[in-house]
Amino acid sequence: MKRMIRYVSIIIAAVLMCPVFSATAADERRVVHLGGMPFGLTMYTGGVIVVNVDDSDESPAFLAGLRENDVITAANGEAVTSNEQLQNIITSCDGADIELSVLRGKRPISLRITPTQDEDGVYTAGMWIRDSTAGLGTITYFDEYTHSFGALGHGICDRDTGMLMPLQSGQAVRAEITSITKAKKGVAGGLNGVMTDETIGEMTINNGYGVYGKYTIQPEGEEFACAYDSDIRTGKATVYTTVDDTGIHPYEVEIVSLNLNDKSGQNMVIRVTDEALLAKTGGIIQGMSGSPIVQDDRLVGAVTHVFVNSPEKGYGINIGNMLGCYEQFGGIG
Repeated sequence: MKRMIRYVSIIIAAVLMCPVFSATAADERRVVHLGGMPFGLTMYTGGVIVVNVDDSDESPAFLAGLRENDVITAANGEAVTSNEQLQNIITSCDGADIELSVLRGKRPISLRITPTQDEDGVYTAGMWIRDSTAGLGTITYFDEYTHSFGALGHGICDRDTGMLMPLQSGQAVRAEITSITKAKKGVAGGLNGVMTDETIGEMTINNGYGVYGKYTIQPEGEEFACAYDSDIRTGKATVYTTVDDTGIHPYEVEIVSLNLNDKSGQNMVIRVTDEALLAKTGGIIQGMSGSPIVQDDRLVGAVTHVFVNSPEKGYGINIGNMLGCYEQFGGIG
């Protein structure tokens, strides 16, 4: 069974300072299998995110002190993992106070909310919450050293608040591209596709440098050594990506400028020069995030963002940041 989705723009997350990746031996470069294939992701949060709060004087959420971007992790001592679960607690409270455990940024706080009845007699809290998200992106690499995959090159954030989504669990599956919304100046394009039932792996990390997980398939992509920052230069390069049903293809790009010390992950500006890709997509489009960039037969990074007013250009992250972030937050082995 396939599930139809349309890619939703994923915004870059907070700045993270991650170590440069380590090689498996002093003089040995990390070798990974190249990605370039589209994947669908379904992600569930650790708690529920408060997307919006009714700020009227009668709003229970506002009076309790809840604010946009708060993450509710427990209610009356019970861990909260879904919208439905919290809604059931609220509707069955019979007007009694509910003790909430909340994360505001990284700071845990406790709040007390008193739901009120609406005109139909149903108890409500005056807030909009979210517990999951789904989208389409591109796998960057499969690393046999850590048995992990990396993708997107930026974090998954809530589309309404811009907040980095706290990951409780998530799944990556293969996707098939069905159509393209072509980019033009001022309008972001996008890949449209279907999520299949073929699992790639389980997601374990969502941070500012990408999404990562343990893969469950046999990597099929060609092996490439990973570049050190000192290897990366301005000039011609190749991006590997999938924009139709014919699979992964290489396309010519140019690395226009470098800022390898930038801790936001905006380490390079790239420009699409391949006429075939420009004709198909108009440049860089949503869903291409994570497409690997190769230069001088080494994996140097991944596409992350498009310049909306110049869609032939966009940002890329260097591979050292992606590998280093996984090793810091995911461990090795």
